[in-house]
Amino acid sequence: MLRKFIGGYRREWTTVLLVYFCYGASTITGIAEVFFQKETLKLSPVEVTTISFWLLLPWSMKMVVGAAADIRPIFGSRRIPWLLAGCALTFAGYVALATVVETKTAYLAASLLTAIGFMVQDVIADALSVEVVETEEERNQIQTLGRAALLVGAISVGYLSGVLAGVIGPRKVYALASLLPLLVVASLPFSRVRRSADTPTPALARPATPTGNDILGSGNARLVVLIGLAYAAIGVGLELLAVPYAQEIVLLVSLLLISIVLWRVGISREVAVAAIVIFLFRATPDVGQGYSYWAIDKLGFDQQFLGVLAQVSSILSLVGLVAFRKYIVSMPVSFTLGWVMIIGTILYLPNIGLFYGVHEWLGLSARTFAFIDTTISAPLGQLTMVPMLILTARAAPKGAEATMFAVMASLMNLALSASQLFTGYLNDAFQITQQDYSNLGLLMISVTVIGLLPLTALPLLRRVEGVDEPEAQKMQVT
Repeated sequence: MLRKFIGGYRREWTTVLLVYFCYGASTITGIAEVFFQKETLKLSPVEVTTISFWLLLPWSMKMVVGAAADIRPIFGSRRIPWLLAGCALTFAGYVALATVVETKTAYLAASLLTAIGFMVQDVIADALSVEVVETEEERNQIQTLGRAALLVGAISVGYLSGVLAGVIGPRKVYALASLLPLLVVASLPFSRVRRSADTPTPALARPATPTGNDILGSGNARLVVLIGLAYAAIGVGLELLAVPYAQEIVLLVSLLLISIVLWRVGISREVAVAAIVIFLFRATPDVGQGYSYWAIDKLGFDQQFLGVLAQVSSILSLVGLVAFRKYIVSMPVSFTLGWVMIIGTILYLPNIGLFYGVHEWLGLSARTFAFIDTTISAPLGQLTMVPMLILTARAAPKGAEATMFAVMASLMNLALSASQLFTGYLNDAFQITQQDYSNLGLLMISVTVIGLLPLTALPLLRRVEGVDEPEAQKMQVT
């Protein structure tokens, strides 16, 4: 019965899927983190965005870790030791957050350990998802199950994240989260296959089969790793020495590194346009943590209610992805990005209205108003990623699909770092603090307007796609 519902499954996929599940389940710390930042560390919204900038940067270097794992085996294996190292980093970060972290610097260091650990695990899981399958059908199946595992992980802890943050407190929530990497480690003995009837061999220890798609070559892969290590050293040095504009310098260096790799892959017009559009859409600023602080202080949103919103949002995001998947795949990317952004902007207006008391005019409580807004807007949560992945797939040069996806994934994550940088600028400009939220409404309006600017890049994308509006309207949903 289960096989009929989820399709085929092989035991050696267990660790791969658990990595994705545990990353999704790491959102169990989401609400605890807000209260830990606000009440324990007393961080301002600007300080939170600064920390978020640094925590997102490791994800822009996934390709560097992938290249390092391929060319530098540890104890003869290119997968298991790297995966164990990632789990160890995540475990150490969570334990530190649960016990000794008391300052902003210590919080940044511990959170970086956790983020880097999850990033390394993700890179290895991505590689294993190719190596532990034997047919094209299995490859598609494990990718589908991987995405489902991540979403199920997030859904399974949505409401629980709020309840636990309120009942046992942030530090104990971090302690519980430290069990996630241990779960991945515990799965390793179960991910085994037999090469022959009497010789069991761990599937994860098998050497990867070269695909011929790595057009960088081993020499250039080593160069990418060295550049990545130098980049990491620069980032750490700038932050420790408190160099002015450290974030801006690191962002520019990151863009330069990714540009070099893109140049090695081959910059066609399609690749250039895809890179520009993806970066613009992901780099738009958000309101920042000030809105969460305000909702806690002024509206009385407690941990349990925030957990309810998180649960509803995660479930409806999955529902939206399933419901609109065929429609999104069938339409031009430029058309999909356009309507998703416009509708998302419209659905954000109630959040602004909540700040200005619209719920009182309507005779609704703040909680009811927020719940209704989350219910309506949440299905859009996962939709923007699908057209971006489609855009990447279309732009990838033949024979370099894997490399292009790795580079574009790095670019997407780097754009999120840029988003946090811009968010910090705006929070600083509007002087949002825990003591003064008076300009929060103007900040939200500004973010909404700025968020529409990437629409100006869509005509360029439409020309590359070669689809005009009448043709888009005629396309049938398949």
